[in-house]
Amino acid sequence: MSSTVITGASSGIGHSLARRIAASGAPVALLARRGELLERLADEIRAAGGRALALPCDVTDRRAVGVAIEAAEAALGPVARLVANAGGGRATGVDPFDVDLITEVVTLNFLGTVHCIEAVLPGMLERRAGHLVAVSSLAASRGLPGASAYSASKAALTNFMESLRIDLRGRGVDVTVIAPGFVRTKPGKTNKRRRPLRVDLEPATERMWRVIQARRPYDAFPAGLVALTWLGRVLPASWYDRLLAGRGPTPKS
Repeated sequence: MSSTVITGASSGIGHSLARRIAASGAPVALLARRGELLERLADEIRAAGGRALALPCDVTDRRAVGVAIEAAEAALGPVARLVANAGGGRATGVDPFDVDLITEVVTLNFLGTVHCIEAVLPGMLERRAGHLVAVSSLAASRGLPGASAYSASKAALTNFMESLRIDLRGRGVDVTVIAPGFVRTKPGKTNKRRRPLRVDLEPATERMWRVIQARRPYDAFPAGLVALTWLGRVLPASWYDRLLAGRGPTPKS
């Protein structure tokens, strides 16, 4: 039987997606750094009659990813689907210009997915069957204030996956990119910054799971924020800069 690998499964979108995928009957290999939370989720899935394996792993560690995928395939069978969800980021600014922080964000959001694809793609190509799914962001559409590293890393991820989709055409491996806007991953938590058009976690992952099942090449939501993002892309640079100046998060010192 084939399996699904999902990264960033210890909380938020990854946690919710893992539960949905496992409920469909697919064995799931759960990857994230926080092993205790992964074990708790794996226990929950097994208690509901599913198959799950917790594999604590930092996706920025290329070797560790390879070891985790080998363990997943040994226990659950060949990887038929990769859901590369692990990601995140902190505010980045210019005073100071923190290259170490930028490198950290880009490595997690972009190279972390590349490491996972490196580990699963050869087997998919050999079997001429597979599905690569990457969770990107609407922030990939254009640079955002205070989020230079995050926007750049998600843009790199989106373009990389699109190139892969073209290169893999006719070889049995499908590629899906999902670009959500703001998702409320911690219900009940107050946020000092008001986020317009924020989507609740469960409706967001329900939509994402439908997209994954349909193997659609690309999906972005919510519609209102997609429309605003499109408008931002067509605005002249001078207008765009003026509208967004000073609106980004302030990096912590």
